[in-house]
Amino acid sequence: MSVPSETDGGVVIRTLGRPGDLGWVVMAHGEVYAIEFGWDTTFETLVARIVADYATGHEPALETAWIAESDGQRTGCVFCVADEGDPQTAKLRILLVHPDGRGRGLGARLVDTCLDFARNAGYAACACGPTTRSPPPDASTSIAGTTS
Repeated sequence: MSVPSETDGGVVIRTLGRPGDLGWVVMAHGEVYAIEFGWDTTFETLVARIVADYATGHEPALETAWIAESDGQRTGCVFCVADEGDPQTAKLRILLVHPDGRGRGLGARLVDTCLDFARNAGYAACACGPTTRSPPPDASTSIAGTTS
């Protein structure tokens, strides 16, 4: 299976699809949010549900996910999924940069990768899902360059 990737500064951003990727996304979110914010497994359960829904029913032309790796170790992820309520809007979901990958602009690269995909898939806008670490609702990104 060919997995597209982009390398910059020793970090590779590749399409999610290798054995262990799905589990890593769930585990990393659970561990990082527990350590940094004291969140319990309720959040990890939510991430597991999002990952399971993606794994069992995503439409590849409209939805995809990426893993960032540094020196062969997973250091980040982001998912781009369709907004069930608005076919013109993609949703940027479960963005995470592991502490080991921070300080290199990796978060911005993952977001840019997601926005580029959404634009090429024909979405008019890309919204961020709310958590206490997400931007406020008025900070959702429109692919056309305006806020929604």
